[in-house]
Amino acid sequence: MGAESGDRLVAGRYRLSKQLGAGGMGVVWQAYDERLHRTVAVKQLTVPPSLTAPEVDEVTRRAVREGRIAAKLQHTSSITVFDVVEDEGTPYLVMEHVPSTNLSVVLREQGTLPLDEVAAIGAQVAAALAAAHDVGVVHRDVKPGNVLLGHDNTVKITDFGISRLVEDVTGTTTTNIAGTPAYLSPEVAQGGSATFASDVFSLGATLYAAVEGHSPYGAQENTMAVLHRAASGRVDPPRNAGPMTDLLLGMLATDPAARPTMAKVRDVLTSRDWAAADVPTQIAPPLRTAQFTPAEPVPEPTKLTPAATTALPPVREPEPDGGDKDGDGNNRKTGVLIGAAALVVALAIAVIVVVLNRDSGTEPVAAPPTDYVTETAPATTTGGEASQAPAPPAPPTTTTTTTTPPPSSTAPPSTSAPAGAPADSPEARVAAITDYYAVMPGGTEVNWNRLTSRYQARTAGGYASYQRFWSGFRSVSASGVVASGPNTVDATITYTRTNGATSNERTRFTLVAESGVWKIDNSSVIGSA
Repeated sequence: MGAESGDRLVAGRYRLSKQLGAGGMGVVWQAYDERLHRTVAVKQLTVPPSLTAPEVDEVTRRAVREGRIAAKLQHTSSITVFDVVEDEGTPYLVMEHVPSTNLSVVLREQGTLPLDEVAAIGAQVAAALAAAHDVGVVHRDVKPGNVLLGHDNTVKITDFGISRLVEDVTGTTTTNIAGTPAYLSPEVAQGGSATFASDVFSLGATLYAAVEGHSPYGAQENTMAVLHRAASGRVDPPRNAGPMTDLLLGMLATDPAARPTMAKVRDVLTSRDWAAADVPTQIAPPLRTAQFTPAEPVPEPTKLTPAATTALPPVREPEPDGGDKDGDGNNRKTGVLIGAAALVVALAIAVIVVVLNRDSGTEPVAAPPTDYVTETAPATTTGGEASQAPAPPAPPTTTTTTTTPPPSSTAPPSTSAPAGAPADSPEARVAAITDYYAVMPGGTEVNWNRLTSRYQARTAGGYASYQRFWSGFRSVSASGVVASGPNTVDATITYTRTNGATSNERTRFTLVAESGVWKIDNSSVIGSA
């Protein structure tokens, strides 16, 4: 059945009426249960026609698995799954229908929320996640887009579609890490397994976004830059959290063992213990924490299609049409929440190695980027659609010293443009990108001089950061390299991380001619390959 179809009877019982949203691997419909005479939400799992029969069976199996996982959860602040059915080969999840607006939409419209409102929202979400943890379920994609603010002042967490039972060790030919870059914990961003502590970090990042207006990794769109910051554990201390600062910093600790349990977070937010702390509202510059050693990659790949991103504007997150995943798409009124306040808080695709649900790097306030799911595949497998930039993210505001001096500023070797091609020709610009990636990831010393000083400082974050970024990759290659404008070149970049995870992205490079040499001045992901 096409995703555009409506007024259709599914499994002889659920009559679809209108589409509420779309994202990740499915489309959500409002439907009517003709047997029990009630309105429900039906998630139709999208099965691409290009899939083989075994792959279709796998999609169906995952749908049933998702339903079983969600059915284990019985909590007032989590969306209830009623049924899992199959109709004409397409799997459907039948869920509780909640007229609502997701937190990401609210944050885009309002910017930030009052601390009391954030605490009230966080308390309800933490309660639902604590209940999930009690039955062994890790959500793995906690973010504003998965927090529903009901029109009756209720708050619910939804989309356990990429969650998994901790004891479930079955996998497929590829593995992946789930989450949205802007809300990923450091250990997951580095390819480690998602755990209960990872959910705590993601909820902390969501509450942070509701208070600050952007994720803890800053307000930038470049997905790889966000991932780089996430993997290194660099978070910006909150400036507007006041007495909630200590709680947020604890939830955002780089070391998973240092974070509070979800039950503890629930108790603190519910009891308002956070309000007793005497913390200044202005905190100094961003923290720079040590890198975390990645754990083993998680099974169950989820596929994402990253949205196009641009160089350095504010962060965003992919949103389902209507801004409502399991709700009705209506905008939520400003006033909501405990005692009459409004609810809010700011992790599609669901998967990165980034498993990204279509959320380019961040999700809140500004327009939403892409939620990714980067597939972690074996070294012999390519694929994955997570986006990555050729150099690391913007540097932190603090200054760090390093014993690794940058290479001398001597001009880089000439490019391999066709003989006779003028220095300002399209061929020369194409050769500049081709030559750059031909020597990576080991050619950081020579390629450092193929970057403009602006790119070196703002995007690469200095030579030590540049080296550290590229040390995380086993190989990288550029294909389909074409001149797309007077000073731009487009190329498909294929990255293979040291843990075997691969991803492809279509990237646009802006080049500047300096002393007869084309240098990279900017780069942005324009699509998946």
